[in-house]
Amino acid sequence: MNLSELLNSDMTTLSRQARQGFDWWLREISALVPANLLPAGLGGARRLTAYHRLESGDRLIVATTAGTDTLVVPREHCLVRHLTLPAMNDADLRALVEMDADRILPLAADAVVIGIRNAGPAAQEGMVDVIVGAAPLAWARQLATTLVEAGVEPYRIGPLDDAADRLEFDLAPAMRKAGLLPARPPVAKFWWSAVAVLALVNVGVAVLRDQQQVNRMQELVDSQSPALGAVRRIEDRLRDNARQVEAVRARRDRQQPLRTLARLGAAMPEQSWIQHLEWDGAKIRVSGYAAQGVNAVAAVKASGAFSSVRASRAEALAETVAGKPFDFSASLQEKH
Repeated sequence: MNLSELLNSDMTTLSRQARQGFDWWLREISALVPANLLPAGLGGARRLTAYHRLESGDRLIVATTAGTDTLVVPREHCLVRHLTLPAMNDADLRALVEMDADRILPLAADAVVIGIRNAGPAAQEGMVDVIVGAAPLAWARQLATTLVEAGVEPYRIGPLDDAADRLEFDLAPAMRKAGLLPARPPVAKFWWSAVAVLALVNVGVAVLRDQQQVNRMQELVDSQSPALGAVRRIEDRLRDNARQVEAVRARRDRQQPLRTLARLGAAMPEQSWIQHLEWDGAKIRVSGYAAQGVNAVAAVKASGAFSSVRASRAEALAETVAGKPFDFSASLQEKH
């Protein structure tokens, strides 16, 4: 069944598929566990402590122990064969034996009820020893009538093995399949199904609660969105202010007027006086007077404190009583 067929199936089909899948899973898990560790309901070997007994002459001895569900029948009523078959689970072994019963047994397959028991691994790798038992169908009908008259409803029917502590094989499944015994309610399957349903319910509840928590968290986030938007705008504004402050600090470090005046004072020669100073942050323009024989422009150029030192007036300036005038401009960047 592919995904499309699964999605288009009705609930009856889905429940049947789920039940078949669960039965298959239970059989596969049972096949991995040693038979002596399995409970009897899963095919394990159970040591018999109390059982009903059918004696010769078809006289039924009912056990006095409450809860007894096993009926031991005489071995002479059964035909027993020992086979070596490929390893597989008990259900597949039973199907293989029933399909090939006409060859395995000297009686017709529709004239007997068949029981099997997996006796464990065979000497050949990948094979198992299987005990196959068969009883005439007519005798099985008579036994079913005797059980109804006695009010006994056994779960397992068969002869004792050589150790006399468990059944050699079980005829009850075949008798139920033939309608000779009432079908037992699948109590174990019911409880396992209930466990599976409860597990799914728990998973669903966990998913639902997780989704509710996510929804509540989303509602909380949505309710905080206006305040969060205001906080983000404030953070953006603070970052912009920090960038502006950093830019002002960097420009101030590069363009401090006192540092410029100090550089200019150190570069000007003796006997020179500044009358006018212009400063735009990148360049300066200086004018004033110097004593006779003092060249202020040449002294500033020679100092290397400024670059691009140029006289601002090409025409000759008249000397005055104060001295020889000068007028030059220079870049604040130091000369390299």
